[in-house]
Amino acid sequence: MKRRILLRVIAVAAAAWSAAHAQLPQHRDVSGLKPYTPSQLVFGVIRVYGNDNIVALMKRWEEGFEKLQPGVTFDTSLPGTEAAMAGITSGTADIAFIGREGYRAEIRGFRGRFGYDPLGFEISSGSFGTPDHVFSLQIFTHVSNPLKGLTMAQAAGIFGCAGPDGKAIRTWGDLGLKGAIATHPVHVYGYQFDTGMAGYFNRVVLNDSGLWNADLKDFDNGHHPNGKVINAGVYILKALANDPDGIAFANLQYTNDEVKQVGLAERAGESFVLATPETIWDRSYPLYRFSTLYINRKPGTPTDPKVREFILYILSREGMQAVVNDGGYTPINEKVAEAQRRKLY
Repeated sequence: MKRRILLRVIAVAAAAWSAAHAQLPQHRDVSGLKPYTPSQLVFGVIRVYGNDNIVALMKRWEEGFEKLQPGVTFDTSLPGTEAAMAGITSGTADIAFIGREGYRAEIRGFRGRFGYDPLGFEISSGSFGTPDHVFSLQIFTHVSNPLKGLTMAQAAGIFGCAGPDGKAIRTWGDLGLKGAIATHPVHVYGYQFDTGMAGYFNRVVLNDSGLWNADLKDFDNGHHPNGKVINAGVYILKALANDPDGIAFANLQYTNDEVKQVGLAERAGESFVLATPETIWDRSYPLYRFSTLYINRKPGTPTDPKVREFILYILSREGMQAVVNDGGYTPINEKVAEAQRRKLY
Protein backbone atom coordinates (compact mmCIF):
# COMPACT_ATOMS: atom_id res chain seq x y z
CA MET A 1 0.00 0.00 0.00
CA LYS A 2 2.74 2.49 0.99
CA ARG A 3 4.65 1.69 -2.21
CA ARG A 4 1.54 2.38 -4.33
CA ILE A 5 0.98 5.67 -2.54
CA LEU A 6 4.62 6.67 -3.02
CA LEU A 7 4.51 5.82 -6.71
CA ARG A 8 1.31 7.79 -7.09
CA VAL A 9 2.85 10.82 -5.35
CA ILE A 10 5.88 10.61 -7.65
CA ALA A 11 3.64 10.32 -10.71
CA VAL A 12 1.53 13.30 -9.65
CA ALA A 13 4.64 15.38 -8.96
CA ALA A 14 6.13 14.43 -12.34
CA ALA A 15 2.90 15.34 -14.10
CA ALA A 16 2.75 18.68 -12.28
CA TRP A 17 6.37 19.38 -13.24
CA SER A 18 5.68 18.51 -16.88
CA ALA A 19 2.54 20.66 -16.95
CA ALA A 20 4.35 23.61 -15.42
CA HIS A 21 7.15 23.39 -17.98
CA ALA A 22 4.71 22.88 -20.83
CA GLN A 23 3.20 26.26 -19.95
CA LEU A 24 6.54 28.04 -19.90
CA PRO A 25 7.54 30.22 -22.85
CA GLN A 26 10.06 28.34 -24.97
CA HIS A 27 12.94 30.65 -24.08
CA ARG A 28 12.40 29.99 -20.35
CA ASP A 29 11.97 26.23 -20.54
CA VAL A 30 15.32 24.53 -19.90
CA SER A 31 13.94 21.01 -19.63
CA GLY A 32 15.54 20.13 -22.96
CA LEU A 33 19.05 20.61 -21.58
CA LYS A 34 21.02 17.74 -20.10
CA PRO A 35 21.19 17.81 -16.28
CA TYR A 36 24.58 18.11 -14.65
CA THR A 37 26.09 14.76 -13.72
CA PRO A 38 29.59 15.01 -12.20
CA SER A 39 32.12 12.98 -14.17
CA GLN A 40 34.38 13.05 -11.11
CA LEU A 41 34.60 14.68 -7.70
CA VAL A 42 36.91 17.68 -7.82
CA PHE A 43 38.64 19.77 -5.17
CA GLY A 44 40.24 23.15 -4.83
CA VAL A 45 39.58 26.84 -5.37
CA ILE A 46 38.20 28.21 -8.65
CA ARG A 47 39.33 31.79 -9.21
CA VAL A 48 36.73 33.84 -11.09
CA TYR A 49 37.14 37.33 -12.55
CA GLY A 50 35.12 39.68 -14.71
CA ASN A 51 31.54 40.70 -15.56
CA ASP A 52 29.99 42.78 -12.77
CA ASN A 53 26.47 42.22 -14.14
CA ILE A 54 26.44 38.57 -13.03
CA VAL A 55 26.98 39.04 -9.30
CA ALA A 56 23.62 37.48 -8.39
CA LEU A 57 23.84 34.88 -11.17
CA MET A 58 27.35 33.90 -10.12
CA LYS A 59 26.11 33.36 -6.57
CA ARG A 60 23.39 31.02 -7.89
CA TRP A 61 25.95 29.08 -9.94
CA GLU A 62 28.41 28.81 -7.06
CA GLU A 63 25.81 27.66 -4.54
CA GLY A 64 24.31 25.12 -6.93
CA PHE A 65 27.71 23.73 -7.92
CA GLU A 66 29.01 23.51 -4.36
CA LYS A 67 26.05 21.32 -3.39
CA LEU A 68 27.12 18.77 -6.00
CA GLN A 69 30.86 19.34 -5.68
CA PRO A 70 31.41 20.13 -1.98
CA GLY A 71 35.19 19.96 -2.37
CA VAL A 72 35.23 23.18 -4.41
CA THR A 73 35.22 26.77 -3.19
CA PHE A 74 35.33 30.03 -5.12
CA ASP A 75 37.51 33.14 -5.05
CA THR A 76 35.33 35.57 -6.99
CA SER A 77 36.10 39.13 -8.09
CA LEU A 78 33.79 40.84 -10.57
CA PRO A 79 35.13 44.34 -11.29
CA GLY A 80 33.63 44.49 -14.79
CA THR A 81 33.69 43.07 -18.29
CA GLU A 82 36.39 45.41 -19.58
CA ALA A 83 38.84 44.06 -16.99
CA ALA A 84 37.84 40.40 -17.35
CA MET A 85 40.43 39.12 -19.80
CA ALA A 86 43.21 40.54 -17.65
CA GLY A 87 42.35 37.88 -15.07
CA ILE A 88 43.45 34.95 -17.20
CA THR A 89 46.12 36.89 -19.10
CA SER A 90 47.85 37.76 -15.83
CA GLY A 91 47.31 34.28 -14.37
CA THR A 92 45.35 35.57 -11.39
CA ALA A 93 42.10 33.85 -12.45
CA ASP A 94 41.01 30.49 -13.82
CA ILE A 95 37.90 31.85 -15.55
CA ALA A 96 37.19 35.22 -17.12
CA PHE A 97 33.51 36.12 -17.49
CA ILE A 98 32.80 38.65 -20.24
CA GLY A 99 29.31 40.11 -20.60
CA ARG A 100 29.56 40.12 -24.39
CA GLU A 101 31.67 38.63 -27.13
CA GLY A 102 35.43 38.97 -26.76
CA TYR A 103 37.05 41.90 -28.55
CA ARG A 104 39.82 41.22 -31.06
CA ALA A 105 42.17 43.40 -29.00
CA GLU A 106 41.51 41.29 -25.89
CA ILE A 107 42.22 38.08 -27.80
CA ARG A 108 45.37 39.57 -29.35
CA GLY A 109 46.68 40.65 -25.94
CA PHE A 110 46.28 37.11 -24.58
CA ARG A 111 47.81 35.57 -27.70
CA GLY A 112 50.75 37.95 -27.49
CA ARG A 113 51.64 36.59 -24.07
CA PHE A 114 50.94 32.88 -24.53
CA GLY A 115 51.22 32.27 -28.27
CA TYR A 116 47.69 30.80 -28.59
CA ASP A 117 44.14 32.06 -28.20
CA PRO A 118 42.10 31.76 -24.99
CA LEU A 119 39.39 29.11 -25.13
CA GLY A 120 35.96 30.72 -25.17
CA PHE A 121 32.50 29.38 -24.34
CA GLU A 122 29.12 30.92 -25.10
CA ILE A 123 27.21 30.79 -21.82
CA SER A 124 24.07 32.75 -22.69
CA SER A 125 22.29 34.22 -25.64
CA GLY A 126 21.86 37.97 -25.61
CA SER A 127 19.10 39.57 -23.62
CA PHE A 128 15.94 40.66 -25.38
CA GLY A 129 16.03 44.08 -23.80
CA THR A 130 17.69 44.13 -20.38
CA PRO A 131 19.66 47.32 -19.67
CA ASP A 132 23.39 46.78 -19.06
CA HIS A 133 23.27 43.18 -20.32
CA VAL A 134 24.51 42.27 -23.78
CA PHE A 135 21.45 42.66 -25.95
CA SER A 136 20.51 41.38 -29.37
CA LEU A 137 20.56 43.94 -32.16
CA GLN A 138 17.72 44.78 -34.51
CA ILE A 139 17.48 46.75 -37.74
CA PHE A 140 14.83 49.47 -37.90
CA THR A 141 13.27 51.74 -40.50
CA HIS A 142 10.88 54.65 -40.16
CA VAL A 143 7.34 53.41 -39.52
CA SER A 144 6.22 54.81 -42.90
CA ASN A 145 8.75 52.69 -44.84
CA PRO A 146 7.11 49.77 -46.69
CA LEU A 147 10.22 47.53 -46.40
CA LYS A 148 9.32 44.20 -44.79
CA GLY A 149 12.72 42.60 -44.40
CA LEU A 150 16.33 42.25 -45.46
CA THR A 151 18.73 39.46 -46.19
CA MET A 152 22.06 39.62 -44.37
CA ALA A 153 23.73 40.38 -47.72
CA GLN A 154 21.42 43.34 -48.25
CA ALA A 155 22.17 44.58 -44.73
CA ALA A 156 25.88 44.42 -45.57
CA GLY A 157 25.23 46.39 -48.76
CA ILE A 158 23.45 49.11 -46.77
CA PHE A 159 25.65 49.46 -43.70
CA GLY A 160 28.93 48.58 -45.39
CA CYS A 161 30.88 49.74 -48.41
CA ALA A 162 29.28 46.90 -50.36
CA GLY A 163 27.57 43.55 -49.91
CA PRO A 164 29.08 40.13 -50.59
CA ASP A 165 28.21 40.58 -54.27
CA GLY A 166 30.28 43.78 -54.40
CA LYS A 167 27.26 46.02 -54.77
CA ALA A 168 26.47 48.91 -52.47
CA ILE A 169 22.84 49.73 -51.65
CA ARG A 170 22.40 53.48 -51.53
CA THR A 171 18.80 54.13 -52.65
CA TRP A 172 15.58 52.46 -51.58
CA GLY A 173 15.03 51.46 -55.19
CA ASP A 174 18.16 49.30 -54.90
CA LEU A 175 16.08 47.18 -52.50
CA GLY A 176 13.20 46.89 -54.94
CA LEU A 177 10.95 49.53 -53.40
CA LYS A 178 8.66 51.31 -55.86
CA GLY A 179 7.13 54.76 -56.08
CA ALA A 180 8.59 58.05 -54.92
CA ILE A 181 10.78 56.44 -52.24
CA ALA A 182 12.68 54.44 -54.88
CA THR A 183 14.88 57.43 -55.76
CA HIS A 184 15.42 58.53 -52.16
CA PRO A 185 18.88 57.95 -50.64
CA VAL A 186 19.18 55.49 -47.76
CA HIS A 187 20.27 57.37 -44.61
CA VAL A 188 22.17 55.10 -42.24
CA TYR A 189 22.38 55.30 -38.42
CA GLY A 190 24.15 53.19 -35.83
CA TYR A 191 26.48 52.88 -32.87
CA GLN A 192 29.96 54.41 -32.75
CA PHE A 193 32.46 52.11 -34.41
CA ASP A 194 34.51 51.31 -31.28
CA THR A 195 31.53 50.02 -29.26
CA GLY A 196 30.73 46.37 -28.63
CA MET A 197 27.47 46.76 -30.55
CA ALA A 198 29.22 48.02 -33.68
CA GLY A 199 31.98 45.44 -33.25
CA TYR A 200 29.46 42.60 -33.23
CA PHE A 201 27.53 44.08 -36.15
CA ASN A 202 30.78 44.36 -38.10
CA ARG A 203 31.69 40.72 -37.48
CA VAL A 204 28.26 39.25 -38.24
CA VAL A 205 26.89 41.59 -40.94
CA LEU A 206 30.01 43.05 -42.56
CA ASN A 207 31.95 39.77 -42.37
CA ASP A 208 34.53 41.38 -40.08
CA SER A 209 35.70 43.70 -42.86
CA GLY A 210 35.49 46.96 -40.91
CA LEU A 211 34.41 48.60 -44.17
CA TRP A 212 31.47 50.75 -43.09
CA ASN A 213 29.25 52.95 -45.20
CA ALA A 214 31.10 56.28 -45.11
CA ASP A 215 27.83 58.17 -44.64
CA LEU A 216 26.76 56.25 -41.54
CA LYS A 217 25.86 58.64 -38.70
CA ASP A 218 27.18 57.05 -35.54
CA PHE A 219 26.18 57.83 -31.96
CA ASP A 220 27.87 57.33 -28.62
CA ASN A 221 26.34 57.03 -25.15
CA GLY A 222 25.21 60.13 -23.31
CA HIS A 223 24.75 60.91 -19.63
CA HIS A 224 21.69 62.03 -17.71
CA PRO A 225 22.20 64.96 -15.29
CA ASN A 226 21.99 62.42 -12.47
CA GLY A 227 24.99 60.64 -13.92
CA LYS A 228 23.14 57.64 -15.37
CA VAL A 229 24.38 56.48 -18.77
CA ILE A 230 21.96 56.95 -21.66
CA ASN A 231 22.53 54.22 -24.24
CA ALA A 232 23.28 55.50 -27.74
CA GLY A 233 20.33 53.45 -28.98
CA VAL A 234 18.05 56.17 -27.59
CA TYR A 235 19.68 58.79 -29.84
CA ILE A 236 19.88 56.46 -32.84
CA LEU A 237 16.17 55.70 -32.85
CA LYS A 238 15.20 59.31 -32.06
CA ALA A 239 17.14 60.39 -35.16
CA LEU A 240 15.48 57.65 -37.20
CA ALA A 241 12.04 58.76 -35.96
CA ASN A 242 12.62 62.08 -37.73
CA ASP A 243 13.91 60.59 -40.99
CA PRO A 244 11.51 58.66 -43.28
CA ASP A 245 14.50 57.70 -45.46
CA GLY A 246 16.54 56.29 -42.57
CA ILE A 247 17.59 52.83 -41.45
CA ALA A 248 19.39 51.96 -38.22
CA PHE A 249 20.70 49.20 -36.01
CA ALA A 250 19.91 49.45 -32.30
CA ASN A 251 17.82 47.54 -29.75
CA LEU A 252 14.09 47.21 -29.14
CA GLN A 253 14.30 48.58 -25.61
CA TYR A 254 14.99 52.03 -27.13
CA THR A 255 12.21 51.96 -29.71
CA ASN A 256 9.52 54.60 -30.21
CA ASP A 257 6.22 54.88 -32.12
CA GLU A 258 7.88 56.31 -35.23
CA VAL A 259 10.15 53.35 -35.97
CA LYS A 260 9.59 49.66 -36.73
CA GLN A 261 11.70 46.53 -36.64
CA VAL A 262 12.69 44.93 -39.96
CA GLY A 263 12.81 41.14 -40.27
CA LEU A 264 16.07 39.44 -41.27
CA ALA A 265 16.87 36.36 -43.34
CA GLU A 266 20.23 34.64 -43.56
CA ARG A 267 19.86 34.07 -47.32
CA ALA A 268 17.64 35.10 -50.20
CA GLY A 269 14.49 33.00 -50.41
CA GLU A 270 14.30 32.34 -46.66
CA SER A 271 11.57 33.77 -44.45
CA PHE A 272 12.23 37.01 -42.63
CA VAL A 273 12.60 36.53 -38.86
CA LEU A 274 11.81 39.16 -36.24
CA ALA A 275 13.67 39.32 -32.95
CA THR A 276 11.66 37.83 -30.07
CA PRO A 277 12.82 36.08 -26.89
CA GLU A 278 12.12 32.76 -28.65
CA THR A 279 14.04 33.55 -31.86
CA ILE A 280 16.99 34.77 -29.82
CA TRP A 281 16.88 31.58 -27.74
CA ASP A 282 16.69 29.25 -30.74
CA ARG A 283 19.04 31.55 -32.71
CA SER A 284 16.88 31.64 -35.81
CA TYR A 285 17.24 35.43 -35.54
CA PRO A 286 20.75 36.22 -36.89
CA LEU A 287 21.80 39.06 -34.53
CA TYR A 288 21.24 37.25 -31.22
CA ARG A 289 24.61 38.02 -29.55
CA PHE A 290 25.93 36.13 -26.51
CA SER A 291 28.01 36.41 -23.33
CA THR A 292 31.16 34.36 -22.83
CA LEU A 293 33.63 32.89 -20.43
CA TYR A 294 37.27 32.31 -21.30
CA ILE A 295 39.93 30.04 -19.87
CA ASN A 296 43.63 29.62 -20.47
CA ARG A 297 44.09 26.16 -21.93
CA LYS A 298 47.02 25.42 -24.18
CA PRO A 299 45.89 23.47 -27.27
CA GLY A 300 46.46 19.74 -26.88
CA THR A 301 46.38 19.84 -23.07
CA PRO A 302 43.49 18.78 -20.81
CA THR A 303 41.17 21.22 -19.08
CA ASP A 304 41.72 21.65 -15.34
CA PRO A 305 39.17 19.13 -13.90
CA LYS A 306 37.56 21.51 -11.43
CA VAL A 307 37.21 24.22 -14.10
CA ARG A 308 35.85 21.67 -16.57
CA GLU A 309 33.21 20.47 -14.10
CA PHE A 310 32.10 24.01 -13.29
CA ILE A 311 31.75 24.90 -16.97
CA LEU A 312 29.76 21.69 -17.52
CA TYR A 313 27.50 22.79 -14.66
CA ILE A 314 26.94 26.22 -16.21
CA LEU A 315 26.05 24.58 -19.54
CA SER A 316 23.62 22.17 -17.87
CA ARG A 317 19.90 22.30 -17.15
CA GLU A 318 20.67 23.51 -13.61
CA GLY A 319 23.05 26.18 -14.85
CA MET A 320 20.59 27.53 -17.40
CA GLN A 321 17.75 27.42 -14.86
CA ALA A 322 19.87 29.83 -12.82
CA VAL A 323 20.07 32.08 -15.90
CA VAL A 324 16.28 31.97 -16.24
CA ASN A 325 15.77 32.71 -12.54
CA ASP A 326 18.23 35.59 -12.69
CA GLY A 327 16.36 37.14 -15.60
CA GLY A 328 19.21 39.17 -17.08
CA TYR A 329 20.15 37.04 -20.08
CA THR A 330 18.46 34.55 -22.40
CA PRO A 331 19.58 30.96 -21.73
CA ILE A 332 21.20 28.83 -24.42
CA ASN A 333 19.49 25.79 -25.88
CA GLU A 334 20.80 22.21 -25.85
CA LYS A 335 22.25 22.40 -29.37
CA VAL A 336 24.40 25.38 -28.40
CA ALA A 337 25.27 23.87 -25.02
CA GLU A 338 26.47 20.63 -26.62
CA ALA A 339 28.68 22.54 -29.04
CA GLN A 340 30.26 24.34 -26.08
CA ARG A 341 30.76 21.13 -24.08
CA ARG A 342 32.73 19.58 -26.92
CA LYS A 343 35.32 22.34 -26.57
CA LEU A 344 36.28 20.98 -23.13
CA TYR A 345 37.71 17.72 -24.45
